Amino acid sequence: MAKLFKSLMKKKKEDKPSSRVGVKKQLPEKKSNENKVEVKDERELVKKGYAKKGDLIATVTPAKLGKEGKNIFGESIPAPEVYQPKLVPGRNVRVEQGNRYIMDVDGIVEVLKDNKDVYYIRGKLYRHGKYKIVVSDDEMKAFLSVVPPVGGGRELNADEIIEACKQKGITFGLKEDVIRETVRKAQEEVTAINDVLIAEGEEPIDGEDGRVEFKVRLASGNKFKVLENGKVDYKEQDLITVVDEGELIAVVVKPKEGQKDGHTVLGEVIEAKPGEEANLEIGNNIRVEDKGEEIYYYASISGQLINNKNTISVEPIYVVEGDVGPKTGNIKFKGAVLVKGNVNDGYTVLATEDITIQGNVGSAIVKSNGKITVNNGFVGKGKGFIYSEKDVEIKFAENATVKAGGNIHIARAALNCRLTAGERIISVKEKGQVIGGTIKATKGIEVKVLGNELEHKMDVFVGMDFITEDRLHEVRNKLNKYIKNLQKVDLVIAKIKKVNENIDELPDNLKNVYNDARKKRTLIMVAIENLRKKEQEYTQIISQPEDAEVIVHDTVFPGVKIFFGDKMYEVDGKKAHVKIVFDKDMQKVRVIPL
Repeated sequence: MAKLFKSLMKKKKEDKPSSRVGVKKQLPEKKSNENKVEVKDERELVKKGYAKKGDLIATVTPAKLGKEGKNIFGESIPAPEVYQPKLVPGRNVRVEQGNRYIMDVDGIVEVLKDNKDVYYIRGKLYRHGKYKIVVSDDEMKAFLSVVPPVGGGRELNADEIIEACKQKGITFGLKEDVIRETVRKAQEEVTAINDVLIAEGEEPIDGEDGRVEFKVRLASGNKFKVLENGKVDYKEQDLITVVDEGELIAVVVKPKEGQKDGHTVLGEVIEAKPGEEANLEIGNNIRVEDKGEEIYYYASISGQLINNKNTISVEPIYVVEGDVGPKTGNIKFKGAVLVKGNVNDGYTVLATEDITIQGNVGSAIVKSNGKITVNNGFVGKGKGFIYSEKDVEIKFAENATVKAGGNIHIARAALNCRLTAGERIISVKEKGQVIGGTIKATKGIEVKVLGNELEHKMDVFVGMDFITEDRLHEVRNKLNKYIKNLQKVDLVIAKIKKVNENIDELPDNLKNVYNDARKKRTLIMVAIENLRKKEQEYTQIISQPEDAEVIVHDTVFPGVKIFFGDKMYEVDGKKAHVKIVFDKDMQKVRVIPL
């Protein structure tokens, strides 16, 4: 188009005279408006072609003026007139750099000339309908973009697009109705439509992976507990998962095979994958039952659940590598506990089996249904408490409370302690001293030294079931609380009956209070009845005296009082190597040399 326009300009230039000599152009005389003739300005099309948006469609090169000459007589000869081309841009054409004409649309370029030899250039939007089909990288979707025709261009054809899709291999999930609707809408609304989903593959339905479902609450690992008042208790940590014997720990659901193959839009088959196995290995004390689609894992014993790299086991002993303190929090375990360090002040160790503490115990609480062993000392500071339903073994104890359903063994000494044993208190190793405090042992005590030179005051009680006696006190305390609660409930019932003896005539709110009070009263009465039975049982047990003896292998000092039931013997002088017993036949306390 640009070359053509240049040729037109060149021809026009050749038609002009190249020079004129001494003659000026005669200007026509002005005419009055009355004689003026209107001339119609007509433009004729001289060239037509096609260009894309951004194409250079014409350039205009300015004319260069010639140079004036002289004849032999020295007269000036004017330079020939030159043709100065004039090109006026029309619609859809822009001019850059003063002489470059750029097409602003895709379409037809038209060059016109008027009767004054002025050229005009314009762009007319003209476009065939076009489309583009794109398949996604994963070949699971195909998209269609369409551009409608403009200016009489060739229209879009839905059947042609559908055939083009098939030639691209799009055979699965092709939405022919969507293609037809997209073409119709684009042409009716004369608007481009982009990225319409026209084909969609089918994802395979893979099998389900196997999975592990734990049926016990696993320890969270939290090293504190937020209390109801908003405070944080760092002693109550959640580090141990405890399980009971026979408890269901976990269920492994077996994987499922793939259910249905998938397809890409190009018709390729995507095979459904089977689910992956869930890996859960068994360690110690785990019982497994295969129930078809699921595998059940049970605890064979009570203890700590260990889950280490998808291997589960139940360990009967919980090991604390250091101290029971801020790093561990309180210990509560169904099984045995081994503390390799100390139990610090203010902390608690509870276990259903044996507890072994290789260090010391401070003003802490240690309770077990099994045996308790403290390799070093127990300095209770008046608050520390150790309780075992079986035996307790301690190297030394000071200002502490120790209770045992069986025997209490003190290797070195006990100073100002409250010792209660369901069997015996024994201190015959090393120094074997028991000094001060209150000593209670159902079958008696056996020590090297009882009391000291300073005549430390101390009471020794033997011959009764003191553990049951303590339980009797607890039962009576609970009984008193229930009786007080019963009195409060009866008072509520009596007040409501004063309002109206006929309960059915009471307002709904009072009727609800009355019914709740009656239910509560029934529950309290059942609890009171059970506690009274316990009270009778324990009273009968402690009413039967036990045969008991106090054996001192070295020395017993004045200041010691020994009680056999309601019979008391006060040591009035230092005695050595003696056994003190209550003679039932003589109904008195006897001191027998060993």
